[in-house]
Amino acid sequence: MNSVTAFRTQLAKLPDILAADPGRFGAGVKMLLSCGSRNILPALAEAEACGIEARGVGRRHILVEIEDAVPDAQWVETRGRDIAQYFERISGTDPQIGFDRSA
Repeated sequence: MNSVTAFRTQLAKLPDILAADPGRFGAGVKMLLSCGSRNILPALAEAEACGIEARGVGRRHILVEIEDAVPDAQWVETRGRDIAQYFERISGTDPQIGFDRSA
């Protein structure tokens, strides 16, 4: 399984995790979607063209932050799909999903 396929699988599981434990998501939770990129500036320009708010972290990493994350099925089918396609278009490496619940 390649890394983008694994990322899509992780995205697809989010609604089940939300249903099982809705308290883990919502107000104050940031979902962090990231991948490696060899060409940060063109990758960020592509994000802007796609309407995705992304930023470079370090010299070779792209980060998309989703505030007050509630990754239900509709979100995964729309915004999640858009982000996965964006990572694929920029040849993103090692895409990952993380959460910041410190807020």
